[in-house]
Amino acid sequence: MFTPLIRFTLLILCTIVGIIAALSGWHYVIIVAALLSLSLLWGYYNVGTVYLALHKMRKGRFEESEQILDLTRKPEQLRKTRRAYYYYIKAYVAREKDDFNTAKHYFNLALNDGLKTEHDQAVALLALADISLIQKDKNGARAYLDRMRGLKVQPQLMPQIRQMQEYLGDIFV
Repeated sequence: MFTPLIRFTLLILCTIVGIIAALSGWHYVIIVAALLSLSLLWGYYNVGTVYLALHKMRKGRFEESEQILDLTRKPEQLRKTRRAYYYYIKAYVAREKDDFNTAKHYFNLALNDGLKTEHDQAVALLALADISLIQKDKNGARAYLDRMRGLKVQPQLMPQIRQMQEYLGDIFV
């Protein structure tokens, strides 16, 4: 959950500690510094800045979220679930910019890569239904809403789901 600059700073710090430990003969400190360095590098390539960007997005700070997410240079190298959230954030940022086709594309990629929680899947499907309505595709919106059935969602999402169902004339089961 670090930016690349913070990771690089921590790597430099680990290197300095490792050098000092090597000169002082503290073998355990060398091992700890090396393991910490490896975990920072592993985190950069497998997690990237996705969690930090997701945290900013959930607070409604989409511009900051986009800037942090853009620090992940190769999203295709992220683990599958991290890549799903990468696309999820990209979709929300595109939706905030009223770029609905791009948002729809990224939401579908996020759903295909496997968002971890059912609530996040439901949020993505609800956003896709909303985009379909904006694009005057009621049947598409109904299809996304039907895919939501059976997913466990947090109570704060239920009013939006019910509002969408009322607009489409569906009954929630």
